[in-house]
Amino acid sequence: MNVSDLYSHIVVSNSGNRFYRFSNADGKTWIIPARNMRIAMNLYQPSGRNGKLVKALFPWLYGIPFVWRVIHAEKLHYKLRDELKQLLCRLFHEEEIEFSLFGGTPCVHQKVTIQISKGCHILGYCKVSGSNEIAELFQNEADLLELLKKQNMDGVPQCLYCGKMAEGFSLFVQTTAKTQQSKVLHEWGILHEHFLDKLQRKTIQSITFEKSDYYKTLQGLQSHLDWLPEFMNRNVIEKTMNKIVNPYKGKIVDFSAYHADFTPWNMFVEKNRLFVFDWEYARTTYPPMLDRYHFFTQTAIFEKHWQEKEIIAFLQSPDANWVNREIYTLYLLDIISRFTVREKGTVEGDIAQSMKIWNDLLIYLNK
Repeated sequence: MNVSDLYSHIVVSNSGNRFYRFSNADGKTWIIPARNMRIAMNLYQPSGRNGKLVKALFPWLYGIPFVWRVIHAEKLHYKLRDELKQLLCRLFHEEEIEFSLFGGTPCVHQKVTIQISKGCHILGYCKVSGSNEIAELFQNEADLLELLKKQNMDGVPQCLYCGKMAEGFSLFVQTTAKTQQSKVLHEWGILHEHFLDKLQRKTIQSITFEKSDYYKTLQGLQSHLDWLPEFMNRNVIEKTMNKIVNPYKGKIVDFSAYHADFTPWNMFVEKNRLFVFDWEYARTTYPPMLDRYHFFTQTAIFEKHWQEKEIIAFLQSPDANWVNREIYTLYLLDIISRFTVREKGTVEGDIAQSMKIWNDLLIYLNK
């Protein structure tokens, strides 16, 4: 089910309130209401200068036709479909709600995200997909959040609903602590460190290496090495995997939960506390602190727009004294494995560019 089909299950077109639909150069699309637009625009998290200008100014200038034509926005009318609206109103204990939509990142796991709000308050989020594979990810997130709740882990959402609607599409609904005053931190700091330290303490367990989620991920790649893109160095990947994995085999390891997409766009700070969401790719038994290496690598690629040369130059500088080459290698093997299996050998665009960088970093770290 593509995004257009999902929209038809979520909203009724040409009815209801006024919205503006706009897209960026990466093919991502947002549908934002005119009413309480500043709150609705919290769903829009641009990293580029132009996008930040749109977020800051459009809520004040959207009434000027010239402005929305400049950003190629369309003026449309939508309302939530009755069954979905009734469910969301019941979950959030409200008689009326407002909403905005994000069409997701174009990829095999693309989904629609709905921000639910009322007046100046953000109530929560609802993720929607027609894919059985993504439905499994939603259930994984629900199970992981329940585990964290039992461990008294704060700074994470509460799952309110995970299931299917009558039409066959899947929903994941969660709470949020986000407000208009919430901030996004794009540089690593003490709040990130404290969060991951606490996540490790709350979820650490002793387990045989072969029973760990990390080992299972690497085994997924071992079973599908033919899915590695041609530009990846299969020989280095196999050799590094054996060098890293063999010493762990048969051993008891102390592994803990791994978010797997610990990036600025999946977190915010509210009242000096870090809140982290989007746990759908998370696992429970991984080497501790791999999330820091993901944060570093993904912000280097997508926010600083570094290539492998700039990242390697950083790794050779005094600022990289926190980097452990073995742990970074463990991280790179994981992300190469997950994306290779997820994309089933067909990679393009940002994913292809990222995989080239991961490949070159793995080669550099294991010379």
